[in-house]
Amino acid sequence: MGNNYSDTLNLVRDVRTYLASCPDFLLAAQEDADYFRKRYQKPVPPPQFVPVPVPVAPPAPLPEIKKAIEKEPELPSPPEPPPISLKSLKNLLSTIAPSLSIIDEIPNDAIAKKIKTRWKTKNQVAPITVLHYQELPEHKTLLEQIGKALDVCFGPAKLVSAESIEKEKQWETFLASSELKLVICCDYTLWQLEGLMQHYREVPAQKTRMLKDKQLFLLPDLSLYLKDPLLKRSLWKGLLTILAIR
Repeated sequence: MGNNYSDTLNLVRDVRTYLASCPDFLLAAQEDADYFRKRYQKPVPPPQFVPVPVPVAPPAPLPEIKKAIEKEPELPSPPEPPPISLKSLKNLLSTIAPSLSIIDEIPNDAIAKKIKTRWKTKNQVAPITVLHYQELPEHKTLLEQIGKALDVCFGPAKLVSAESIEKEKQWETFLASSELKLVICCDYTLWQLEGLMQHYREVPAQKTRMLKDKQLFLLPDLSLYLKDPLLKRSLWKGLLTILAIR
């Protein structure tokens, strides 16, 4: 047994000596040794970064800011420009260009508007013109029948709406038409048309009514003719009389 112990001790010493002279691995391949080293090697903790505080300047105290603002001088407001006088310019223009007319206000465009719509009014005029304005449907139908009868018996006649002419203030153009000879309308229609009434006049000596220089025949309430058709005879006689005068 003593020999065995001595042999074992010598064997251990020889192994230790051999291991000291050998590389890092003995019983495993290089990749196996690397695997086990990585597996059992303790990870190195990453370095800890401690944030360094950045020095910040303290805010200025509010009272000092208020004092600084109060000390700033106020800028003076710009002076108002002097009023523009056109008197000298007018005097100069009257000297160098006496043919030019100088006006103080911008002209009104009412005349231009009338000229713009004048062609519409002229196209509506017929030698015998029957005006209608907001009549009842049955009354307007009667006026249409009167216009057709006059057109057949006495030449061109037309039923014309007075609403657009009144709205656009075109009565001057309407009555200035050389083609127009006779105007027929209801008496209550004439009183409603303020623009047309400005041209109305009576000639007692001739027992006629006129719109400017155009003859006017006024019709009474049309409901009378609808209630009593025999009154249409007297109406037709009155039209014949005034057309004979024409």
